[in-house]
Order: sequence, then structure tokens, then C-alpha cells
Amino acid sequence: SLSKNYPNPFNPTTTIVYELAEDGMVSLIIYDLKGSIVRTLIEEYQQKNYYNLIWNGLNESGQKVDNGRYILKMLTAEFSDTITMTLLK
Repeated sequence: SLSKNYPNPFNPTTTIVYELAEDGMVSLIIYDLKGSIVRTLIEEYQQKNYYNLIWNGLNESGQKVDNGRYILKMLTAEFSDTITMTLLK
């Protein structure tokens, strides 16, 4: 499962909580509203568990992203979900 991030809107960081019901590959990828990848947070094999992850508002190059809405997509072999996150500076 993928929970809503908090705080939302956020500045400068937000916490993402997710749970894996079984061991497996998991991807957490942030996209802008145009569909371009902003940042890959996780793309690895993980154990069944609860996880907390903090996004610091940086893109893949380590630069601060602009104000706006971003989409976080979680993908496993058996599950896919998205949430919308808003960065306000």
C-alpha cells in the first residue's frame, strides 16, 4: 500500500509511507505533470515491511525542483498506485 505523503503541501521535505505485503522488487518514482521522471527514490528488492522515506525536493541531478504538483508512482509485481504531492516554497 502507498499512503499519502505528509506534510502535503510540503517545503522543503515530505515523508512517504508505504507497506510491502510480500518480498519483491519495488519502484518509487516521482514524475512531473508532463510525465517526465524527476527522481527515482527506490528501485530495488525489499523485504515485506513498513517503510518511511523522505523526499527532499531534489531531482536526479541534486537540484531543487520548482513549486508545483508531482506524481509519485509505486510499482511492485502485484501492485501499482499513485499519489499527488504539492511543493510550495
